[in-house]
Amino acid sequence: MRKLIVVLAALAATVAAPAAFPADAGGPAAAQFKIMHADRTELGDDIAHYRYDVAMGSGKYDVVRIHRIVREKRPNKPVSTRDAVMLLPGNPTSFEGIFMAPMVTGVSEPDHSIVIFLAKNDIDVWGMDYGWALVPPDETDFEFMGQWGLAKDVVHAEAALSFVRSIRVGTGQGNGRLHLLGLSYGGQVAYPLVGDEALQPPGLRNVKGMIVLDIGVKFEDEADREVYCALAESNQALLESDPPDTYANSIGSSFQWLAYLAAFAPNDESPFFAPFTNWQAALFVGARTELLTGESWHLVGGYLDEYGIPSSLRFTDDQLWVAAMGAAYTPYYPRRLDVDTAQVMCGTIDTPLDDHFAQITVPILHVGAKGGFGPSAYASTTYTASRDVTTITVQRLSDVDEAMDFGHVDTVLATEAETLVWRPILDWIMAHRENRP
Repeated sequence: MRKLIVVLAALAATVAAPAAFPADAGGPAAAQFKIMHADRTELGDDIAHYRYDVAMGSGKYDVVRIHRIVREKRPNKPVSTRDAVMLLPGNPTSFEGIFMAPMVTGVSEPDHSIVIFLAKNDIDVWGMDYGWALVPPDETDFEFMGQWGLAKDVVHAEAALSFVRSIRVGTGQGNGRLHLLGLSYGGQVAYPLVGDEALQPPGLRNVKGMIVLDIGVKFEDEADREVYCALAESNQALLESDPPDTYANSIGSSFQWLAYLAAFAPNDESPFFAPFTNWQAALFVGARTELLTGESWHLVGGYLDEYGIPSSLRFTDDQLWVAAMGAAYTPYYPRRLDVDTAQVMCGTIDTPLDDHFAQITVPILHVGAKGGFGPSAYASTTYTASRDVTTITVQRLSDVDEAMDFGHVDTVLATEAETLVWRPILDWIMAHRENRP
């Protein structure tokens, strides 16, 4: 993301916890955590959205937001579900902004989201916002982010899984393990989390299957590895330069600003991508991401003219993409995440974050977008010991048109995402029902 960061650097109802869910709901595991806030929202079709802000430590921002989307018999009484999945968003995005974008933005049908789709099919859906995703936009002191990296997000996600299982017990769902689904950076959290769990006795493990959505942690192609080795080095240099400005990456604020300009002054000339209009600039960032990052993927597939300029998007509604840019991206995240993830993907840098990939034995589903990371990321599964690996590539165009094909976040925003991505994920979950912990 380094080149994109450089390009964009110039851009400048609280409800008490429901009685049915006290802080110690579910027994001793939940009691280990302090629930700072909880609320419940009805989404329609007997589906409710619960949110818990849970303290994970003593630090100011050691708080994660845990989400639950589930069908109910009546308020606060979820239906009995046999399967559960925990969704981890990418970086730097929020759970609601990326996985529930139509509902949050009011663009497209409200139920056009992977979480609503799974919940309607009687899957108990959970998710987590990382601590950095809750940092307010007016924060100015980012020293706390200095050592906040991938390892901390892994620890928080593992604790969140334990919290989720305790709540499931308390609401009659049993103590079974969950599938863990990671989109983008969420997949990079999933690999070390499941690897670390493999060192624990079976009774202490929370994950029974791993679903990776268009991301890799290891690559077979040397050119790909070289890109991430270079990114690891450049981001490490930034991290070691004069603090505190380098502790936080503010690219999310830049995306929010681009979305604001596109929404409220769509026909004005972009102050950052002239002679594009603000609307064209928003489409350009999504459909031509590879030109800005130097990597080989884009966020959303577009219709490109002879000069490679997008006129509109192919798979995701243009309005939804622009609205999601404003809603999904969080203002800040720790720059150390750029270092940590690039070091793992480089493959030649010694990092403890990939030490236990070879101990992973749970079933793995890896879904790739041809215009995203796609098949290039499937090599990641070969670094595990899993004997149950399924890969699915969503490709809508010929190989020569890869620059316009199904993109990274088309997987959750595209009009046909339910058919192309979510339904295969549901089928895989159903096919793995009989797998024992």
